Amino acid sequence: MQNTDQDRVIRFIAANRFPFPGQTDWPEGYQTLTNGAERSHPVQGPDGQHWPDIVILNEKGEPCRLGEVEDKIDAAAIARWKLCADVADTMNETGVKNLFVYVRKGLAAEALAALDQHAISFAGLREYEIAGDEVKVTPYLTRGDRYDHQ
Repeated sequence: MQNTDQDRVIRFIAANRFPFPGQTDWPEGYQTLTNGAERSHPVQGPDGQHWPDIVILNEKGEPCRLGEVEDKIDAAAIARWKLCADVADTMNETGVKNLFVYVRKGLAAEALAALDQHAISFAGLREYEIAGDEVKVTPYLTRGDRYDHQ
């Protein structure tokens, strides 16, 4: 994926899913940041800093929900998911990590197999596609709040 396309997808997801338009239960004080073309908020991993594509900070300024946008499933993507799952909180109805993985349309089954094979806890797996000027996101599997499956 070209960086401009990836940045467009990241910005769309951040603006339309964290929170959803009209969502009334989004916690007060939460802030949604993106690390697309410009990096604004890293998280600390065992090998140094990582900039998740989407970082939601709680009211204390701590990362609590993270999103990664992928155009391929490989060892580097899996390593990013593991790191993000370690950082994300579990404040949802099922207690899974608040990690949301967005993959190019057609890759969700492969991504799910990788997530499960590597025992990576996550709240949602989504597919995205770019159709002309529009970005579309389709839920594939939700393990966190039922509300998120839209």
